[in-house]
Amino acid sequence: MFSKTPVELLLKDFSHILSKCQSIYDLVLGRHYNESLAILTTAEAYALAEKAYIRCDQNKELQTAEVEEFIEAFNIFYFELKQVLFHDDDDLVSLQNRLTKMQDDYEALTAAFQLL
Repeated sequence: MFSKTPVELLLKDFSHILSKCQSIYDLVLGRHYNESLAILTTAEAYALAEKAYIRCDQNKELQTAEVEEFIEAFNIFYFELKQVLFHDDDDLVSLQNRLTKMQDDYEALTAAFQLL
């Protein structure tokens, strides 16, 4: 029924996480952003991350340094995003740096798994 490998499914999940994080960043970049939409999109990204974590726990071949790097980059982005959303910490430069790190880690991950 499913023809995708665990690696392909994980990369798909991570791609969606990265897209959601980019959308969230674009939302909070505006001074008068819709906070509810930003929180909803953040929740969607976190739900995708939780699904990816389970996938990693169930498949040993996904437990690589590159996967850990991406997960760590997401966790740091998520933490800083919460500071922006709930604590009026407008360090958007740092948030952009965290997003760039996630993008770089995603590219390293696809190269490590020899996909794309």
